[in-house]
Amino acid sequence: YSTQDERAWARKKAQQWGKRNILWSLAGSSGHKVWPHLDAVIAGLMLTYQDVHVVLVGDEFCRVLEAGWENEPRVHRQCGKWSIRESMAFAEVADLIIGTETGLLNAAGMMDTPKIITLSHSSQENLTKHWVNTIALEQPEGVGCPKHPCHQLHGAEGHDPWEDCPQYADENIKAAQCQYHVDAQMMYDAIDQVLSRRLKQAA
Repeated sequence: YSTQDERAWARKKAQQWGKRNILWSLAGSSGHKVWPHLDAVIAGLMLTYQDVHVVLVGDEFCRVLEAGWENEPRVHRQCGKWSIRESMAFAEVADLIIGTETGLLNAAGMMDTPKIITLSHSSQENLTKHWVNTIALEQPEGVGCPKHPCHQLHGAEGHDPWEDCPQYADENIKAAQCQYHVDAQMMYDAIDQVLSRRLKQAA
């Protein structure tokens, strides 16, 4: 649970940055918990929603995923800067939380804040079934990884995280098939659904 000071800090940040803030958790504990279409969706948001700010969070290793957004004032690169408690406190005041199967998304599962999660090794049945206000995106039926949902913890006990996790066959993209096939349009449509709904509620 956030403290009173943490909540005050999060509210101040949200008011400072934008009318509407999206908190985006960039990666989890293994390679299959990275969604590869981030840049395309952020670019679309910047063009379509002039009042939306995107706050990118994650650990030090996630900084590489923030690359390219240094000169966009509405994209706030906080990977390796915010603690997990700060990210979780901001989740309470954000307008939308997006991410893969990460600790932050699990922590936010019962928050009223709208959430969009891209499922990898889990299914809606065994992860998000009872979460509040959540859109779970997963590869379309018959497309992508034939093992999805595999219910495997990849990379445990020193094993190569890709040892038994099918990757998308492109040397320029290192992503799990299950994540690659949740395409940018699926994510953008889900975001648009949430933001449009919240705009009507505010009116």
